[in-house]
Amino acid sequence: MNERQAPVMIDLRLLPAAASTWAATWWATSRPPPWPLAAALLVLCCAASASYAYSRRHTHPPRHARTPPRSARMGVALLCACLACALAVAGMARQRYDADPARREVGPIRARVVLEDDPAPISSGHVARRRARVRIAEVFDGIRWAPSQARALVSAPGWEDAARGDVFEVTGTLDPSFASAPPSVGAVRARRASLIERPGGVYAWMRVTHRSFVAACETLPGHARALVPGMAVGDARLLSADLAEAMKMTSLTHLTAVSGSHIVIILAALNLVLPARKVLRLVATVVVLCGIVILVGPQPSVLRSVCVAAVACLGLILGREGQAVAALSGVVIVTLILDPWASRSYGFALSCLAALALVGPSAALIRRARRRLRADTRLGRAVRALVEGTCVPALAEVFTAPLIVSLSGTVPVWGIAANVLAEPAVPLVTLAGLAGALLAPVSPTVASACAWLASWGTAWIAALARFFSGLPASGIQVPGGPPTLLSLYACAGAGWGAWAAWRRWGAPVVQEARGR
Repeated sequence: MNERQAPVMIDLRLLPAAASTWAATWWATSRPPPWPLAAALLVLCCAASASYAYSRRHTHPPRHARTPPRSARMGVALLCACLACALAVAGMARQRYDADPARREVGPIRARVVLEDDPAPISSGHVARRRARVRIAEVFDGIRWAPSQARALVSAPGWEDAARGDVFEVTGTLDPSFASAPPSVGAVRARRASLIERPGGVYAWMRVTHRSFVAACETLPGHARALVPGMAVGDARLLSADLAEAMKMTSLTHLTAVSGSHIVIILAALNLVLPARKVLRLVATVVVLCGIVILVGPQPSVLRSVCVAAVACLGLILGREGQAVAALSGVVIVTLILDPWASRSYGFALSCLAALALVGPSAALIRRARRRLRADTRLGRAVRALVEGTCVPALAEVFTAPLIVSLSGTVPVWGIAANVLAEPAVPLVTLAGLAGALLAPVSPTVASACAWLASWGTAWIAALARFFSGLPASGIQVPGGPPTLLSLYACAGAGWGAWAAWRRWGAPVVQEARGR
């Protein structure tokens, strides 16, 4: 028999604040700053905080109370503070975007831009031109250079040698009707792009590492030349159109971007290699996480994964059980306040929903399976392994399905099976690929060997994507789109709530009545 364990207490107090902050940020980035509402929330926050401080000073709660006293007032204060900050920051971001000098009608533009991504070839076949997301630093208005904070999608010639962080002066034509969702002002087709500055330091190390590793992967098969750098350092520019579509139809696209699962694999391997010293593991964890951010880029989804992993690993290193839901909620709040436009990013939303599925219901199901299923029989171990292997991709698919439907209009039917079968290959590709990338500037031969080893795993992943995307009904159209799925989820939640209420209150009453 399994030993009985103490129940795991899950801290959900930050979850309402995170959801409310996200909703408020999304709402405030589409309208002028709502200063009266933000001021009212700030006043309410001060009142709740004052009530909390007064009751703490003049009352003496029980020493062993199950629920922390006055937590409702503290929760209201925290919620109001987050909402006030979100409304103020998002409103100012929208105000700056509306007044940005880069916003203009169709016509010529001259600007100084900072590349946020490595330029990728244009899929339409214009091999002489490449495009990348950029941050506009300055715009020339005919008289002087005006500072800007807008984003844009720029295609330019001669960007074969360009890399993330480079500063260019571009001259071309702005099209505000394409790729113009805030904070982007549209697409720029540049006639000329001249390099102004190429930063050194960590940017130089990132640039050399990327180029050396891509060169080390040139002898690999076609799928591996894109998947190995993509799963190791997030560089999937060479991914072919057919393989990208197959991975999209089977929900394997997340493997081409460094996500939370990749970071967990890297940190787990790091803890196995290092001695069991808290200070050494803490320093190594911080160094590795900073290196991942530099190599991959500070996208919101990457920062979310790194911050949550850092909080969880810090709790494990210090010998305290981490509250993953609270850590995820805190990271979401901080990210949205620092970058309000992340509330409108599909990538960030998909990353957060998948993480919530992992640390929430998936972790609860795994704990329940380990508590209820026997580990001393083959059948019990097999069922345990089945639950642990399928509940994570299944619940991640359920949580992200509304957003996927809003993007593509279809539900990837075979996504769960593809992710379950691809899971054993992910650690091999991640660890071998990252080792090859780090060693590429020093030893191209060893880096090529690591990339060749990682290509075994990418061959399996690419074969799964093509196989499942070719099966019948690989994508089912959902009539009505996301509202249909949300309605189904609401009905399922109401049914589960009714069943739980009956089991807790109704069934004992019926049994007691029958016993009489």
